[in-house]
Amino acid sequence: MTMLGKLTSFKNVNPHNMTEESLVSTMTSSTSIREQHRSLSEVLQTTLDIEQLLSLYACHIREHFNVVSLQVITDDQVFTLISHHQNPAYEHATLLYADNHYLGQVRYGLKTPLTTMQKRRLEHCHQQLAFPLFNSMRFADVRQQAVRDHLTHLGNRNLLEEVIEHLCLQVNRRPRLTHTVMLLDLDGFKRVNDKFGHAVGDDILRHYAQLLKRVVRDTDQVFRFGGDEFILVLENTPLEDSESVYQRIQRAMTLDSELNAYQLATSAGAVLINVGEHVESVIAAADEQLYHAKAAGKNCLYTPTTLQQQATANSD
Repeated sequence: MTMLGKLTSFKNVNPHNMTEESLVSTMTSSTSIREQHRSLSEVLQTTLDIEQLLSLYACHIREHFNVVSLQVITDDQVFTLISHHQNPAYEHATLLYADNHYLGQVRYGLKTPLTTMQKRRLEHCHQQLAFPLFNSMRFADVRQQAVRDHLTHLGNRNLLEEVIEHLCLQVNRRPRLTHTVMLLDLDGFKRVNDKFGHAVGDDILRHYAQLLKRVVRDTDQVFRFGGDEFILVLENTPLEDSESVYQRIQRAMTLDSELNAYQLATSAGAVLINVGEHVESVIAAADEQLYHAKAAGKNCLYTPTTLQQQATANSD
């Protein structure tokens, strides 16, 4: 059985004289209400994507109620589904449960207060939202576990491949796009892991992962590729700009006392995603550049441009 918390309605005109009306949620047996909202449950069961689910719910609410704003607030996210530049005159809120599982709060902004009948109609909408929302939240949790590295909490190889595949398709449609992929290896990690044990090694990997997240831009994505290898996906970034990204990582490592204590450094190889490429070819190309960086003495970045410049210098 779906359980709804206390519903509240209050006027925002004068916060000092605000009055509160409480309505304990009750199941309504009104045939007209069930008939009017029967299709909502069917619509909400068509997707497990939480954002799509809530968008469908918002469309239904906008069609049947005079709301100016709508938010769904869970423990870790705020979904603003309908927004308005002015503060609403009235608000209406409810805590949403599926059986004993707390899902979040649904908040409505209104021009006029809801009538008792409208509150019952809205409650029936909540009852139809509860279990589809619960299922979509469970699905999101499982999905999150499937694409996250359990040690570093970065995106794992599964998610990485999805992201690169998507960017390859983008480049094929729009060849002028510049997406760069950088493969990094933690120089000296194997020595430290063998000498001090896996517990210390795991701490170093977690620490290095957080360093990468701090250093890169908000638009960049960081993944653990496997072992002590990590990948940065730099969207809308020319290959030559990867040098400045790598230099920021080097500077951060130089100032990091924990990594310095173990004399660790980073080698990297970066490539541009080209037209006609796929996930495997992009990663293989980045791995080839990383190989050149390690062969050159480690603690440096190699790109196809680096090799071209060296070839030109040697020919001179």
